[in-house]
Amino acid sequence: MLKSLTTILVLIVTTAALVAPAYPQESAKPQESPWAMRAPDAAPHGAPTLSAKEVAAIKKAEKGTPEQQAFARKVADAMDSKDFAAMKQLIAPSTLKCIGKNEDFLQDRIKRLFALPINQKFKLKVTALPTNIMNPTKYATYPMKPTHLMSMDFNTPDGNQDTVNLPIGQEGGQWYESQPCPTAEGMVRFAKLQKYKELGHEHAKAAVAQLKDPTKSQLLALIGKHDAPSAWKLCMSDLHYDFPTCRGMVAILAGDPNY
Repeated sequence: MLKSLTTILVLIVTTAALVAPAYPQESAKPQESPWAMRAPDAAPHGAPTLSAKEVAAIKKAEKGTPEQQAFARKVADAMDSKDFAAMKQLIAPSTLKCIGKNEDFLQDRIKRLFALPINQKFKLKVTALPTNIMNPTKYATYPMKPTHLMSMDFNTPDGNQDTVNLPIGQEGGQWYESQPCPTAEGMVRFAKLQKYKELGHEHAKAAVAQLKDPTKSQLLALIGKHDAPSAWKLCMSDLHYDFPTCRGMVAILAGDPNY
């Protein structure tokens, strides 16, 4: 998930939950990650010029409050250790109550979050969000709407930079990640997407079974260095698979229990 490939961001709409499986004849062109919502970097055309004091205040706010900084550290720790219980505690209680017995929905979302690379040495940026950024749909509701976008910028093992973005908000005076709660129609859609996901897994397994040297050895070497982004890039350029397939192949070769 290099910036030259695709930006890594967290899914905030259920309609983009998974990507349908691709096949070997498809090009190696990188695809948009299913986690998509990067805040714009440039100010809109015609935006008013801010004073030096206002700019300084914005920069200070972007660094996050001590509470937001502590929350970001908890997220990074949970992602790095792939601790499901710890990550679940960082989701708003109202959302967990709404999800209820649909634990498989929550597990799938957290597992895909764990598939993202993270570095403990990240630079935090917190951006305020519009009040109507996430509205209910026929597929999902948002018991706790986000008020901010938390961005964690970090360096990848191959020297590139990447970003993990999470929509966050407050509930009971505590910061939490904003997750959707599926409706009945949302769960029907989720079940269908899970079938596509299983097909994608089978395709990745078949591709791994056909994997030969020198590409196989090169991929294993990168995986041994914990450099999944470079392994994805090598897979796409050498084997001409799409991003979801290469991500699955690397996960299988790495023995990732969350795949």
